[in-house]
Amino acid sequence: MILEAIVDHRLWIWHAHFGVAGSNNDISVLNTSSLFTEQCNGNGPVIQFTANGQQHHMGYCLTDGIYPRWPVFLKTISCPTDAKRALYAQRQESAWKDVERGFGVLQARGPIVKALAHSWYRHHIANVMYACIILHIMIIHDEGARVGDWTNDEAESSAGHATPLVIRGLPYGVSERLQAQENMRNRQAHLQLMNDMVEEVWTRSGR
Repeated sequence: MILEAIVDHRLWIWHAHFGVAGSNNDISVLNTSSLFTEQCNGNGPVIQFTANGQQHHMGYCLTDGIYPRWPVFLKTISCPTDAKRALYAQRQESAWKDVERGFGVLQARGPIVKALAHSWYRHHIANVMYACIILHIMIIHDEGARVGDWTNDEAESSAGHATPLVIRGLPYGVSERLQAQENMRNRQAHLQLMNDMVEEVWTRSGR
């Protein structure tokens, strides 16, 4: 099974979706996921933020390089050509490690997550994983920030970031859904976001 997940700096898992390994990879799992369905239907959170003096109206996920160039994915720069891009890549990769850390906590708490499951039915595997994720979230909710004390990574650098207010409007019509899908796949918007974030990280570093 391939697990697609969104994890924040508190190791809170906001989204999880499973796909069968083998013929599937991260992209095909993404295509079968419901990750952006609500957003395209007009039921997702309304997010606004400013980077490099530019207003952006779409939330993004930190990802590795395999994901497409969409403005909903903020990827690292594999071969930075200057100091600004090198700093951005360092900060992005440091924050993106939260996903891997989330998997590490799941495995540490639930040995069943690491067990061989070749003979299991697919829906049984998914049920076990979802149960472990739910228990993980319950522990975080009960223990709060102490859950991240097991590592000295840079999780504390993200502390203080508020969760965006979720505002849901009326469901979109057909034309609005198509426009939302087009906006979500706009490569030019992705490039603009990347450039703005590179400049924003550099400015905030005081350099």
